[in-house]
Amino acid sequence: RTPLTSRGRYTPVALACRRWCVASSIQPTVDVVAQESASASEATLQQPSSALQAACTAPVPSVPSEVAHVKDIAFKGPIAEDIQGGARYATSIGIFYNNIPSHVRDSFEAPSNISDAPKPSAPLLLDTFIGKAKELVVSTGLAPANWSDAAVAPYYDGRIALAPYKKGQTAAYHYPRILVPRELAHRFPLDMYVDPIFATSDPAQRLRMRGSTLFPRLQGKTTLLLIFSGQPLSGLWTGLRRWLDAAGHDFLKLPGTQMFKLHCEEGFFNRRTHLLTKFQLRRQVDDTDLWSTFVYRGKWKWEYVHALHLYDKNLPVVLLLDQLGYIRWHAVGLPSEDSVGLFKTLSHHLAQEKKKFV
Repeated sequence: RTPLTSRGRYTPVALACRRWCVASSIQPTVDVVAQESASASEATLQQPSSALQAACTAPVPSVPSEVAHVKDIAFKGPIAEDIQGGARYATSIGIFYNNIPSHVRDSFEAPSNISDAPKPSAPLLLDTFIGKAKELVVSTGLAPANWSDAAVAPYYDGRIALAPYKKGQTAAYHYPRILVPRELAHRFPLDMYVDPIFATSDPAQRLRMRGSTLFPRLQGKTTLLLIFSGQPLSGLWTGLRRWLDAAGHDFLKLPGTQMFKLHCEEGFFNRRTHLLTKFQLRRQVDDTDLWSTFVYRGKWKWEYVHALHLYDKNLPVVLLLDQLGYIRWHAVGLPSEDSVGLFKTLSHHLAQEKKKFV
C-alpha cells in the first residue's frame, strides 16, 4: 500500500506515483478521440466535388411570385374522371358532400317557385304607394290602357302559341317554339336611350359615356339581349349567369353574333339614382363588358313593357333579335331544358338567315 504521513496525507513519492497512474489511464482515450477527428477530416476532404454540388443545388421551397385569386380556379369535369390525380379523392369528397345539411344543399339550386326565392330589399315608400294606387284605379276599369298589365295583352293576335305561365313559377315562360315572322315581330324601340355603365374623368371619353339609342347597335348582327332588374333572381350573377352558362357562350361562337346586357327597373327613384346603379354594376362585370352593359333611366312606357316583356321584374328577360333589330324569339324566367334547347336551335337558324329588308 501507499505509505501515509501521520496526518493522513500521501508522501511525495506516493503522490507522484498516483499522478503517473492517472495520466497513463487518460492518454489512450485522448489518442482515440484525436484519431477519430483526423479520420473524419480526411473523409471530408476526400469527398467528390459532385456530392458537395448536389447538396448546394438542392431545391429550396420558394414563395409564389403572384398572389392567387379566385379567378385562377379552373373548373373541370367530374372529379371521378380526373385521371391526373383527382379521381382518388372522389370517395372522400362524396362523403364530405353527404355531410352538408339538406337545407344548405337545396340552396345551391334555383328555386322552382317565386315564393322560395330570397326576398328583395324593401322598395321605396313612394314607389310602393304609386304602384298600389295604379292597381286600385285599374281595378275600377277607369284607368287608361297603358296602366293595365302588359302580360295580359295578347301577343301576335293569338296566332303564335307561347309557353304557358303558372302563378309563382320561375322557369322560363312566354316563349314561342318557332322564330316569330318579321311581319309579326316587335321592333326594338327606336327612342329608347340607354347609358353605358363605363365612367371616367377623361374628357376624351365623355362623348362615349353619354346616353344614346340602342337600336343602331343592333343593326347588322344577330343579337342576344339579356334584360335584368337587380332582383334576387334577376341579377348579373343569378338569372343572367344561368342563361350565359346554358346557352350564351355557345351563341357567341356563331358567326355574326353579339350580346348586350340591359338594366331596367320600373321604380321612379330607382331610375333617378342611375349613377349609383352604374357604380355598382361596374364592380360586377369584366372590363370587356363595360361597353356592352347598359342602364335605362328614361320614362317607363307601356310600349317598352309590352315589346320587351318587362312585366315581371322578379325574373330576367331573354331577347333574340335579327340583323334589323326585330325581336324574333323571347323568354321570361330562368332557363329550362326545353327553353334552352329551343334557343340553341332557333339562334343557329337565325344566325344563318339571309338578310332581308322586307
